[in-house]
Amino acid sequence: MKQLLPISSYQILLAAILCLFTVHAGASTPWQVWPSVGEARLTWGPWVIYDSQLRSPDGVYQGEGDNLALVIRYHRNIDSEDLIEATNDQWRHLGVSATKRERWSQRLEQIWPDVKKGDRLIFVFNDKQGAFFQDNYQIGVLQDAEMSQTFLQIWLSPNTAYPDIRNQLIGKR
Repeated sequence: MKQLLPISSYQILLAAILCLFTVHAGASTPWQVWPSVGEARLTWGPWVIYDSQLRSPDGVYQGEGDNLALVIRYHRNIDSEDLIEATNDQWRHLGVSATKRERWSQRLEQIWPDVKKGDRLIFVFNDKQGAFFQDNYQIGVLQDAEMSQTFLQIWLSPNTAYPDIRNQLIGKR
């Protein structure tokens, strides 16, 4: 029969700290450990605009109501005004009313920074609300469930302007 070695208080303390760190890290930014559902690249002519990745807690896309993270890594410098204008154009394409587009664009003006080549903007949809991150820092929260879902529809709706990107993101290459 094997004899168990005594556990020191130092080992217990170290194990407790590791457990707390793991729980805290997972609770504050779970999207970072979610597996990828799919990846896609947006190009315009010869230029790469961004690479995108869709993540979910189980690595599977089941629908727009799921907990999801959309990670976008930019390959170009883009002013926040241009990002908002492009978002507004996509919402128009999806049939969102002018009143909602205006209100939602004003909300994005409060949140979105200019992006530089290599920056990541991440949108996390979790528990019916959305949060934006720049790299690993939260920069804004959308408590409007409709706005959050409609933002994701730019990429995930069957009516998106970019069906090939949608298919790649949701794992239907």
